Amino acid sequence: MAGTSDRNSISKMIGSLAWPLLIGLAACSMFYVLIFEGPLDTPAMHRYFASHPIAYAEVAMFMVGAAALLLKLGDVVSQQRGLGRFSFDSAGRYQDPADAADKMLNSLAALPRGEQESYFGHRLRDALEYVRRKNAAIGLDEELKFLSDTDGVRQQESYAFVRIIIWATPMLGFLGTVVGITKALGDLNPEELANSVQTAMDGLLSGLYVAFDTTAVALTLSIILMFVQFIVERIESGLLGTIDDLVAKELLDRFDESGFGSDPHLVAVDRMTVAVAKTTELLAQKQTELWQRTIEASNVQWRDMLESSGDQMRTALTDSLEKSLANHADRLAQLGKQADEQVTNRWEQWQTALSQSARLLQGQQEEMVRQGKIMNEVVRATGEVIKLETALNDNLHSLAGSKNFEDTVMSLSAAIHLLNARLGHTPDSASRVNLDKKTSAQGRAA
Repeated sequence: MAGTSDRNSISKMIGSLAWPLLIGLAACSMFYVLIFEGPLDTPAMHRYFASHPIAYAEVAMFMVGAAALLLKLGDVVSQQRGLGRFSFDSAGRYQDPADAADKMLNSLAALPRGEQESYFGHRLRDALEYVRRKNAAIGLDEELKFLSDTDGVRQQESYAFVRIIIWATPMLGFLGTVVGITKALGDLNPEELANSVQTAMDGLLSGLYVAFDTTAVALTLSIILMFVQFIVERIESGLLGTIDDLVAKELLDRFDESGFGSDPHLVAVDRMTVAVAKTTELLAQKQTELWQRTIEASNVQWRDMLESSGDQMRTALTDSLEKSLANHADRLAQLGKQADEQVTNRWEQWQTALSQSARLLQGQQEEMVRQGKIMNEVVRATGEVIKLETALNDNLHSLAGSKNFEDTVMSLSAAIHLLNARLGHTPDSASRVNLDKKTSAQGRAA
């Protein structure tokens, strides 16, 4: 029997986890279908919910937690509606508690399985099992209080999975912060920062967007889950209070709590039992208060530790980023100084080359001026030679008939050679005097 109960508990636990996982993952898939192919296909939705794998994990965990809370809310509402549908036959007080308990248990067994597994069905069955086991209704009131406290504990335990999701979602956001900042610093290239500051800053900002967007989304989703959990818990607490009143109304007036009412010894034992029960209740209440204070102190310590760890991480990341930026600034300053020196050296070389070119141009200009002067002198000398040639030709024509023509020609030829000797060369274009006798005779004939 114990093995069967353990297997049933394990199967219930797996079932309570399987349905939220299946529904939550299906809802997450539909959500991303709407983002990539539906009306939610906007830049903002892509940035906050589809920019990094951690964002996918946050949305999936939120959907699973929301599915668990919705399933829990549906169960609570269903149980709330089912209250009052079942009631035992009113037959006054039962003198044989064990027999009456057996009949009532048989009536419960005829109910549908959902009503049997509800808080109301469990409470009635456990109370009747207590009466049948004791063969008396002594201490039934205290047993009902104990069962109420047990259901309260069950209620708190039923939200353990949701609490883990609410706790883990901000941790995923902090993980996204660490991953985003690490990626931003890892992708920061000093050479790219020196050559293209805008590109380097775009890479840095993309990593920082991932870091802070994942944290913002995680905190928002966890806050939503906490509010929904609070509402569902309040509704379930109201259900448990209503069940307390209904169970007390159904059972307390049906049994003779004294068992054998005419025996004074049993009455004394009953009173002692009631006193012990009250003392136990006080001890349990004090123990509960002590546990509550311990849990609250642990929560405060855990919150302080998280805040301290977050401050330390933020300080470390800030210092690392400042050091990295300072190193990059120094590197940029060095590169700028080297570039200025190279530009200065290149400018000095250009100035030296320009000075040399100016000197060469000045020398060439002086040489061209000198050559121009020489050409002017040559042109003037050439003009004089042409004038002399013209005069000689006129003289030759005028002296062609004279008998002393040959002597005169020889004298003129000597004068021309003298002029050529003074000019330093004989011009190619100058006309030469032809002393051929035939030509002279023809001249004289003419």
